[in-house]
Amino acid sequence: MSDGLLRTADGFRAAYLETLGNVGEIVSPLDAASWDLPTGCPGWTVRDIVSHISAVESFLIGRELPDHQIPEGLSHVRPGMPEVTEIGVDYRRAWPLDDLLAEYRDVAGIRLEQLEALRDDQLESDALGVFGVAKLRSTLTIRVFDLWTHEQDIRRATDAPGGFDGRAGLHSRELLARGVGGRAAERLDLADGTTVLLDITGPGGAQRWIRFAGHKARVSEESSEDPTVTLRVDLNTLTVLGCGRADDPGARDRVMVEGDVTLGRKILEDVAFTP
Repeated sequence: MSDGLLRTADGFRAAYLETLGNVGEIVSPLDAASWDLPTGCPGWTVRDIVSHISAVESFLIGRELPDHQIPEGLSHVRPGMPEVTEIGVDYRRAWPLDDLLAEYRDVAGIRLEQLEALRDDQLESDALGVFGVAKLRSTLTIRVFDLWTHEQDIRRATDAPGGFDGRAGLHSRELLARGVGGRAAERLDLADGTTVLLDITGPGGAQRWIRFAGHKARVSEESSEDPTVTLRVDLNTLTVLGCGRADDPGARDRVMVEGDVTLGRKILEDVAFTP
C-alpha cells in the first residue's frame, strides 16, 4: 500500500531532520513571552515542549537521566508515564532560554548524526526506546509521530500553521487514522462490516477507509462505495482530537458527519488514543 508510512532508513532520517528542523526554526526567533505561551498539552508551555523533546532525545542518544524530583501537587501530572516525562521538563524550567535552545540544537545535531549511519537492515534490530526495548523500526515510527505532534503543539500555540504535507506529517496522518479506528473498535460494539470513510481534507489530506470486523479496525486506501459513516476533517483538527489536545475546544464541531450521524457522533465522543 503506497501510503505515507515511513518504512526505510532514508525515510525516517528525512522525517527526523524535517520535524526537528521545523521546531528549531519556529522557536529560535520567539521572544520570551512567546516561549511561555500555553499549548494543548495540559500544564506545558512552548518552552516545556522544547524541554520535553530535548529530554527524550538526550536519553535516546545515551545521556543519563537527571536526578530530579518533580514538585508535589502538579495538577496536570498523572501517575505513571506522564509523571516520568515531567521530570525532564521540570528539570529544565529554570534554565535561561539561551541554554535551553543551545541544548536543543546540540541534542538534535547528535541525534541526526547518529541516524545518518542508519541502514535498512538495522530497522529490525532491538533498540532502547522511550517505552523500553523494542524493534528500532517501531521506536522510530512512534518517535517521528511524537515529534511531529509536538511540532504541531508549538505551531498552534505560536500561530505558525504548517508541516502537514511533509514526510513526518504524512506518516503521522496514517498513524492518526489507525489510532482513530483502534479507539473506536475498543470503545464501541461495532457490527462486522461497519465502514468509516475518514476524509482528511486540506494539506496532507487523503481518504482512508476504516473497516471493522472481530472488534478490530483495518485501515485501507481501497474505497468502499457506501461507507456506513463519513467523517470529513482537516489534518490539524484530526491531530487535536486524536492526541486529546486541550487548546482547541471547538475541534470536534468542525468535523462534518455524513451517513449514520449517530454512529459518527459516538466515534467523535472520544477519539483520543495517545497517552
